[in-house]
Amino acid sequence: MIRPFSFFILVALLFAGCQNQKNVSETTEAKADTSTLIPLETQLRAIDTHFSTDSVQLSFTVLNHSDTVQRFCKWETPFEPLLGKYMEIIDEQGIEAQFTGPMAKRVMPPPTESYIQVQPHDCVSTVFNLAKNYTIKPGKYTVNYIGGGVSGLQKGNEVKIVINGK
Repeated sequence: MIRPFSFFILVALLFAGCQNQKNVSETTEAKADTSTLIPLETQLRAIDTHFSTDSVQLSFTVLNHSDTVQRFCKWETPFEPLLGKYMEIIDEQGIEAQFTGPMAKRVMPPPTESYIQVQPHDCVSTVFNLAKNYTIKPGKYTVNYIGGGVSGLQKGNEVKIVINGK
């Protein structure tokens, strides 16, 4: 027969085990909730249909389709337009336009002021001149956002553009 003192210890151990089980379960549920969060979407759009080798105005939009405020780091995005290679520009022959803009080494992790918040079911946009950081010759190109790494944003749509002479 179990002595009252031993019974008390057994009940305490079982109760503690159940409590630990519950905490592990709650932690797993919290992780599952963040993993089901709808990721921010990126959209690239041409502002005009007439481009020259020194003026290629594009719009970059980040959309939040979720019910929660989300944020992204503006590094490696057009929200910090003159710093870093975050676009892929390929001509009809498959040749990539040469990046001529500045690159930067950054302090990690990014400071708080490096993030932009996007409200639920809202978006943020910026317009930038692609020709400021790339050598673009007359011809047909496909442009993609490829930043991703530090910003946390995913590759979005591609834009087809035609560059005329100056």
